[in-house]
Amino acid sequence: MKQILSYNIHNVLKFQIILNKKFNLIDYLNVEHRFFEVDSIDKPDIILNIGKFKPSNEDCYILDNKYYIKENYFYCKDSIDKTKWELEILGFESGDTVMNFDIKVPGILGLLPILGAHNLFISPLIDYKLSKKGYFLLHSAGLSKDKKAFLLSGMGGAFKTTLAMDFTRKAGFDFMGDERVILHGKNVLSYPVGLVSFGYRCKFLQTEKKRNILDKINLIKYNFNNYYHLDRTDVNVAEMSKLCALFFISRQSERERLTIRETDLQKAIDRLVINNKIEMNHAYMPNLMGISMNRFLEYMLVYSFIFPNSLISTHWENMKKNLKVMLEEIPIYEIELPKEYDNNVFNDIQNYVKSVDY
Repeated sequence: MKQILSYNIHNVLKFQIILNKKFNLIDYLNVEHRFFEVDSIDKPDIILNIGKFKPSNEDCYILDNKYYIKENYFYCKDSIDKTKWELEILGFESGDTVMNFDIKVPGILGLLPILGAHNLFISPLIDYKLSKKGYFLLHSAGLSKDKKAFLLSGMGGAFKTTLAMDFTRKAGFDFMGDERVILHGKNVLSYPVGLVSFGYRCKFLQTEKKRNILDKINLIKYNFNNYYHLDRTDVNVAEMSKLCALFFISRQSERERLTIRETDLQKAIDRLVINNKIEMNHAYMPNLMGISMNRFLEYMLVYSFIFPNSLISTHWENMKKNLKVMLEEIPIYEIELPKEYDNNVFNDIQNYVKSVDY
């Protein structure tokens, strides 16, 4: 019996997940995209079929004895550690995309195939498909105040999530995302994946870091209890706001005081693209046992080897060109945090954000 989950991202991109056989624990399988779940959609941009399938990998180039490539098509059998999967992507480069996916994960996690699919392929494919429509999924936190959006970009551990927590719970800002947001023209669209987890952190933690095993257990319970009740998170999500400033967040191990300075457009573009490449190479849910990294970027490169002038091969250059237009005349800053984050650091950043001339 088929089970179908449908998602609609701002009426820009729609996707379906179809489970071709019965799985247990169905209700808690796609916590990352729960915010965009709807009852049904028409004309999905992406269809993900989970279950056994027969590939259409005839008349293909074969690379490394496992990658099967032809125009607009990709197939492989692959593995990371103990996790093994079979993957076929029809419409890999352009048009509507059908992904056939069968995963084998040891133990109880084998009953959670959507977690595996999300961890490996759903998010990076959404990233790529959005870009073809002129929407760019950035690895940044997004905040909004009076329909004005502010982006906080940085790698893990820079405290951008902690800053997003404090701006929403202490300064009255609306939330747009703590990991990724969508940039289109001069507007930012929300992408609040993991909204329930963010709500838990805002309610119960001083910073994004979990203090002990009890915090981890309580976070899991909170996700289960509020999966269908996103309003209980008490986090107000702004759907779209005009971009007013971009901040790059980093931490210095020996720095004792906060520093803020302006930075140039080209440096900002290069950093955003590099950060997206790094994010695409990571496992999106690294706590999923047996999956430590993401292979989607590698699959894009393999396809580009055969088709060096394809849309996939020019994805990153296309992103750079579009970001240059989108970020022109937008104030861009670097914020270097001291090693220790506290309320004084937040107040200084909050005051600076309020003073930005936009």
